[in-house]
Amino acid sequence: MRTIKFITLIVIFLSSCSLPKIVILENHLTAEEHIDLGYIYEKQGKLDLAEEEYKKAIKKDKKNFIAYFNLGNVYAKKGDYERAERYYKQAIKLREDPDVMNNLAYVLYKQGKKDEALTYIRRALEKREDPSYRDTLESILKE
Repeated sequence: MRTIKFITLIVIFLSSCSLPKIVILENHLTAEEHIDLGYIYEKQGKLDLAEEEYKKAIKKDKKNFIAYFNLGNVYAKKGDYERAERYYKQAIKLREDPDVMNNLAYVLYKQGKKDEALTYIRRALEKREDPSYRDTLESILKE
């Protein structure tokens, strides 16, 4: 019985020593670097990796509106319009950026929230005249 316990301990010890282990002591990337990395992943179509990087950026800097905006873009691309809406609205709380308002208007429209979508696209157009904003407005008004 003692021999079996001893052999079991030796097997456990040897197997634990032979497995490679990666230990990350600290994340040294800045919020901006996480955003840059997320953007690269997003452009490569690696949306899950982009999502992770944008979340890390938000964890590092809760006031970085670009991280919220980009995370909203990832969710919009995934078709998760409710989550996209939530992150776009958080970005707008930090900065009333017309690009964010345009994208928010689009995801609201996709969810059937036409009146709210019109409010945001009109605010975007008040801030800046842009052909893509006009396209969004026309899409919303078609219905």
